[in-house]
Amino acid sequence: MSCSEEDNNANLPAAIDGDKTMTNSKDKVRIGIIRCDTHAFWYAHLFERPDPELMRLNHRGCHYYFHEPDNPCQERFAPPAAMAITRVFDPVDPAAAKTLSETFGGRPRVCDSVDEASDDVDLVYVADCDYGGEDHLELARPGLTKGVPHFIDKPFAHTLADARAMIALAQAHDTVLMCASLMSYSPHLERFRGRFADIAPVRSVVVYGGWRLAILYHVISLIQNVMGPGCEWVECMGPDDLNVIRLHYPNGDGGTDAIILNSIDKWPGRHDHESAANVQHCRMDASAYGDGGAIHSPRVGDYLVPYAGLRIVQMADRMARSGVAPIPYAEMLEPMAIIEAARLGRRAGRRVALEEVQ
Repeated sequence: MSCSEEDNNANLPAAIDGDKTMTNSKDKVRIGIIRCDTHAFWYAHLFERPDPELMRLNHRGCHYYFHEPDNPCQERFAPPAAMAITRVFDPVDPAAAKTLSETFGGRPRVCDSVDEASDDVDLVYVADCDYGGEDHLELARPGLTKGVPHFIDKPFAHTLADARAMIALAQAHDTVLMCASLMSYSPHLERFRGRFADIAPVRSVVVYGGWRLAILYHVISLIQNVMGPGCEWVECMGPDDLNVIRLHYPNGDGGTDAIILNSIDKWPGRHDHESAANVQHCRMDASAYGDGGAIHSPRVGDYLVPYAGLRIVQMADRMARSGVAPIPYAEMLEPMAIIEAARLGRRAGRRVALEEVQ
């Protein structure tokens, strides 16, 4: 199938709820991508427009999410900023880096080292679809030392100490970084939060997640989106690490508890992903319970999360151009502090205040 230019540009929306496609007459922000996994291909659609046929050939899943189901040549979203992928590197699978480069006509340079990936770029994106952030500090270190702004994928790191070390490294070299989950900036979850007044006071928010840190970080970010920052204490229980987590948010009426149920496959009918036509679909949702009743969010899955991705890419673009971090570092560190408190709480068998680990 051949994709015409008319197909490729037809009916491309920007974001929703007043978000506008960013226009800027400056040169394009040059991006170096480190780790060419699914998230690298996913965000690549929003960094710059790929060849639809090559994307369909090289990553069918990401093509499926970003193109119309009845027209594989028509994109659902236009890139929201002026950016260009110029370097790609994968620390484990060089073939993946080559494939990502080929998806953009072979123009992005396939690098031989992580250090090379941050040369002559304006922004480094450290991608992470399914891992736990163990290598984020080492992958970001060369570029941060050069003073290059970084967009770190979720989870920010595997430990709070590593997350803090990345921030300190950026500050020491007069640069900035950001970490953002797609759940943090979903307009659909923001509208869900806007309905809390209908059932106020809200006593609990319940979210089903996944035991992998990559998924758990999304879940905590979802809660941060609807509750805001300011978690007071954490409890963690269950037979597995990070199995069931209770987050407490204080207010004047007894507070609100956010309950994270992480053993997805042990809860009947609950799965964080499902497969159809050889394409994996992920989704998350939340329920809120208050004195006035209950409300439920939509299932924010693969066809809705790109709206959050548009916002995040705009933030990364502005960060690269301005040298200003778009998210307060304390806000970025809170999910890591919650994870650290949950680990400590399960080991010690007690409630842990966030101030103990921050």
